[in-house]
Amino acid sequence: MGINDENRIVETYELRLSADELLELESVIRADWNALSEPCPKCQGTEFNHLRYEGGHYGHHEDGVVQRTDYWDQKGSLYTACKSCDEVLYKHPAYDLLEQWSDHYVK
Repeated sequence: MGINDENRIVETYELRLSADELLELESVIRADWNALSEPCPKCQGTEFNHLRYEGGHYGHHEDGVVQRTDYWDQKGSLYTACKSCDEVLYKHPAYDLLEQWSDHYVK
């Protein structure tokens, strides 16, 4: 299911965790905003709450652990919202999984 206006695309997904438990995930994309270097299209704010993921290939060299960026590294955004007006500018559906996990398991 998707909700579209001229600048905001919202899609919802359902993830069945068990026969009795259904989790709703949401994706948000603002078509009029592209990067943290741009102001918020709603209020022109320039500070953001931003969560990203980073993964990579790690190995050992002598006695230390090193990240091997010559093999595999992965980075990306999960969530961005304007600090001034709380407008969600980008949200990956995986953000809802992390939020649900932290609400359920991290207390």
